[in-house]
Amino acid sequence: MFFRVVAFVAPLTFDTLAVAIALGLRRVSPWRPAMVFAIFEAVMPIFGIAVGRAVGERFAQPSEIAGGVVLLLIGLHALREAMRDSAEFAHVSFGSARTIAIAGLGVSMDEIAAGFPMGVAHLPVAAVLTTLAVQAFLMALAGIYIGARVGAMMGRLAERYAHVIAGIAFCAVGAWLIAGALKYN
Repeated sequence: MFFRVVAFVAPLTFDTLAVAIALGLRRVSPWRPAMVFAIFEAVMPIFGIAVGRAVGERFAQPSEIAGGVVLLLIGLHALREAMRDSAEFAHVSFGSARTIAIAGLGVSMDEIAAGFPMGVAHLPVAAVLTTLAVQAFLMALAGIYIGARVGAMMGRLAERYAHVIAGIAFCAVGAWLIAGALKYN
């Protein structure tokens, strides 16, 4: 079960790292974003997990395939993000409750979608949410630190590579989920 939790959380780790590096390039103080990322990335998958569990109980194999497709689409989106010069978080501020909420929602949208296959796979909810919160906090701190320490060119390159790794990892887990569903047909 540990491997399955890590397999589902690892791609989200690289996605968080990519966003945090972009924030570090702007010299954002790390503590507030780290807390916001941890909270939002732990709470948002609950919705996807609930839907995934409900659908998975009723439509086992089709829901596993759908979960795999969702992860493949998230992976392709991450790869697309890596290929374009994104200023997604260029003007994000952590100064007010409103901007904190907007930033938290922006960084955690992948977690809602990724929650569906997590629910379908019947991963232990407490372990997944705890792992997501811890990785988000640590990767936000690490990414902001990296972004603040390297130059703009190296930071953008590191951000791009983190998105590529996230995309490949999402696609791999999605393919693994689909293959597992088809294997037991």
